Amino acid sequence: MAEKAKKDNRPTKPAPAKRNFFQKVAAFFVTAGKKLKTFFVNLRAELKRVVWPDRKRLIQSTATVLAICVIIGVLLFVIDTVLSGTLDALGFYSPKVTTTATTTAATTATTTATTAESGTSATTAQAG
Repeated sequence: MAEKAKKDNRPTKPAPAKRNFFQKVAAFFVTAGKKLKTFFVNLRAELKRVVWPDRKRLIQSTATVLAICVIIGVLLFVIDTVLSGTLDALGFYSPKVTTTATTTAATTATTTATTAESGTSATTAQAG
């Protein structure tokens, strides 16, 4: 029981003083500035370690990438053309004729005739 009665002799930390808004903002910018500086220092050190290709190897790599792009483009064109022809032959792309123009004209004529009979002007019916 005597052990429980002993107090902890560790020093207590004082409560942190309240910082106002401007001190917090200033601390944020100081921290962000230090992090940015560290980032750019590390970036510069990393770029010094990069082994850049010589002119011959650079041209060879660029030509390889362009050739692969052209081959894939041609391959996709051929596949698209074959699939489009197949679907067209099977009737998936058959055009459907719609008569919306004549239906709209007939509906407008009927609406105009109805509004003329009811005594209102045709321009009011068309504006609404």
